[in-house]
Amino acid sequence: MHSPSKAAIQKAAEIRDILYEQRLGKPKPVSWLALWFLLGVICVGAHLWAVTLGPPYVGDFFYDFLIVMSIRGGTVGGAIFALYPFGRLIAGKRAKIRLDGITRDIYYLPTLKINYVTYLEASPPSRQWFFFFAGVWTVITATWVGILGFLLGRGEWIGLAIALVLAIAEAFGAIIGGKWAGELGHFKRERRIVRDWRRSQSKT
Repeated sequence: MHSPSKAAIQKAAEIRDILYEQRLGKPKPVSWLALWFLLGVICVGAHLWAVTLGPPYVGDFFYDFLIVMSIRGGTVGGAIFALYPFGRLIAGKRAKIRLDGITRDIYYLPTLKINYVTYLEASPPSRQWFFFFAGVWTVITATWVGILGFLLGRGEWIGLAIALVLAIAEAFGAIIGGKWAGELGHFKRERRIVRDWRRSQSKT
């Protein structure tokens, strides 16, 4: 497997950027992440309020489900939504893949646009790890918010339940792949590339 030339990488990146902006618009500066971080902090604070001082369970199924569960589950979901781009930010630092700005993905979730030049220049294992960590970041976020809720809410389990559901969904995404598998769908594609790359490395 031969590495593409710098000229080929540059041209591919230019074409991709044009198509990307036509589909999803021009990304905002990465500094906008400060607003998303603030929103994430607010959502985490709201969840901790909900499990400590917010509406209590009263034993009525409809009240508990519609009011208590929606508030506690919704605040965990808000934290995941707001903090989602930070998975790519951390993974990009580790994999040395630059990120051009904050935008949305096909699911209308906030995300960070990959700089395609640095992406193509990164090794296949680095690209694979990038998508793996970016995918499991939602599980990591839900888990630590869930643990805080469990400890402060005296056994409140909604955050940990959401983390479990996300973990199962991400596992299916890594196994099945496809357009709607999110970051783990990209991970599965990169895993195939890594296998071919390692075979070519062993022959040289």
